[in-house]
Amino acid sequence: MSDADQHDGTAEQKAQEAADFDAQTKERIANGFVPDLRRLEPVDWFYNNVWRDPEIALLHWQPRIEKIVEVAQQAGGQVLELGCGCGMLSLELARAGLQVTGVDLSPLSIEVANKYRDSNPFLDGFGQLDYICGDFDELDLPDGSFDTVVFFRSLHHFPNTAEVMEKVSRLLKPQGNLLISEPIRSHFNQESARLAALLRLVLPTWVPYDEKISGPWTEKRITENIVNIYEEYAYEGEHHQSEMDNSTDSAEDIRDAVSQYLEIVEEDLSDAFTDKILGGLRGEHRYELACFLKAFDAYVVKNDILPPTSIELHAKKPGGRFE
Repeated sequence: MSDADQHDGTAEQKAQEAADFDAQTKERIANGFVPDLRRLEPVDWFYNNVWRDPEIALLHWQPRIEKIVEVAQQAGGQVLELGCGCGMLSLELARAGLQVTGVDLSPLSIEVANKYRDSNPFLDGFGQLDYICGDFDELDLPDGSFDTVVFFRSLHHFPNTAEVMEKVSRLLKPQGNLLISEPIRSHFNQESARLAALLRLVLPTWVPYDEKISGPWTEKRITENIVNIYEEYAYEGEHHQSEMDNSTDSAEDIRDAVSQYLEIVEEDLSDAFTDKILGGLRGEHRYELACFLKAFDAYVVKNDILPPTSIELHAKKPGGRFE
């Protein structure tokens, strides 16, 4: 259990969480990041993030986003995205003709989300999109008012996952969908770190070869390199993202909380090591390398060689007119 698991979600902690994401949003936007899947631009400021290169970003994220949009579109109606950030997914859901409400603690994220909604040029079939800046715990939303609730890389910032799922269950209509895409960083282990460290060294990345592989390779140097990789993937130490980051970082905890109130109907596990490698690739063949690494990552997860660090989960609320 990480230190973040001790968070109880106090008002002070939530205020710091909002401030942390205000600061992150301000820095990213200032350096050219465009939070719109259809209007992405290269962002050289990112050194090891897939959003640096739109082609690699779409390779990594678009299949997950399309799956969420597809399931939500089949259900139709009202969609709630919790922890919507700058609104990238909410905007895609509205473009699919859905009635979308995005909620986030960060005032600046909501300001940016509104800006990109208002400047959206893809209006054909557009549904409705409204944003709320606020705390999910305090929002007074009608029970049974949503056909789909979505957490896209946001649930790990919510403490007390079971309590969150209880409220989500109340908000969903009978047979409503819960869609979750989450990092599960506690699954990243030393074997994973060893492979990631090797790949970082041998692949063309933001660090030149003469810098990263020159000099004597002692056991101490190798160990330090692996430790640094482990801390980066697990978001420990200086890599910690925000006040309440990693409040939930285990697939087991997510499954347990969800299954108390909803029926899990589909699950996909992925990302043994690619999360912190794809965005760091350089050179003219970086996209081809990214495609290979995605395929190899899927292989090692499927064959239980390395554990996954990402979970995509689809659950449904029981009930219906025939019950």
